[in-house]
Amino acid sequence: MFQVIVQADSLHRRQAPGSTADSIGFFAKATVLQVLGIDSSGTWLQVQEVGKPVNTGWCSARYLVPHIAGVKAPWLEIAVKEIGVKEFPGADNNHPRILQYLATVNDLSAIDKLRDETAWCSCFMNWCIEQTGLFGTGSAWAKSWGNWRSQVALAGAQIGDIAVFDRSSAAGAGGHVAMFIAMDSGKQNMLVVGGNQTDSIRYAWYPLDGMLAGTTYRLLSVRRP
Repeated sequence: MFQVIVQADSLHRRQAPGSTADSIGFFAKATVLQVLGIDSSGTWLQVQEVGKPVNTGWCSARYLVPHIAGVKAPWLEIAVKEIGVKEFPGADNNHPRILQYLATVNDLSAIDKLRDETAWCSCFMNWCIEQTGLFGTGSAWAKSWGNWRSQVALAGAQIGDIAVFDRSSAAGAGGHVAMFIAMDSGKQNMLVVGGNQTDSIRYAWYPLDGMLAGTTYRLLSVRRP
């Protein structure tokens, strides 16, 4: 699928996804791993140490940064560390970290900025970009990223590029924005890391032009900071 590099000083290699699964060893910082699979939550990766096929296991995705030699994407490193942040249940119970993402845009009402159920994929993207010292779009509208910085061809997309989707369903229309990781073997689906993906920050597959959980997605643009 793709490679990652360990960010923690010493990272548990577990028998199954989840922090309660048995630890079967450790990976040292800067170890390069091949990703073999992703769990259903999108927050744990099944990995194998490059060059050492016996060293396999499951690791928390927030300590593993997608890696291609020579490619720098500091906004992606920031995004990965946020994996697992998820909306709190209940209208009166809001995740303080998501409220920080919402605070980065200028086209939400004061009330919407206080609710973690406000659509926040673009807010998260703005927050990640701003942490690197760059300027995002300042908008909560996912499609605002369609004109941001430089467009690249899908065939030339690389880890950390910004993928912008059109989204439509019986409930309405809109968009989605996330960070490109990889394509599937059939070139029909894109693996991304993003916010507000099943109400959380996680890895997820999105169709380039097709249906996902009752919603139709269509890739509009790939952008590079």
